[in-house]
Amino acid sequence: MNNTNSSHPKILIVEDDADLNNAYRLILTREGFEAECAADGIEAIAKLEDFTPDLVLLDIRMPNLDGVGFLEQSKISTRFPEAIVIVFTNFDLNKDIESTFKLGVNRYVLKSSITPKDLVKIVREELGIF
Repeated sequence: MNNTNSSHPKILIVEDDADLNNAYRLILTREGFEAECAADGIEAIAKLEDFTPDLVLLDIRMPNLDGVGFLEQSKISTRFPEAIVIVFTNFDLNKDIESTFKLGVNRYVLKSSITPKDLVKIVREELGIF
């Protein structure tokens, strides 16, 4: 965790659905987090130029560069921090789960199985904020 000593832990939301991106950002900022959004892995890698997240909320299935591609590319980039990564997707395919954990993912969560309140709880748990 990089910046959680600050009063506003930073979260990068990587989600191709604009409505979900906005909803997650709103939910998390209301809870005191600083949140930035990216619509795909390419945009997320570009965001890492000047935004160092404590936690990445990452969708797997996205256009241009998917979540696994983002993880692969960000791991070889010196700009990527040792952030906590939560895969947040509607796909629970074993091959996706296995490949993401091999790339350093901390948690794999199905979007359809949690509420916004659950999301905040999960983020807080992973950041060690209770």
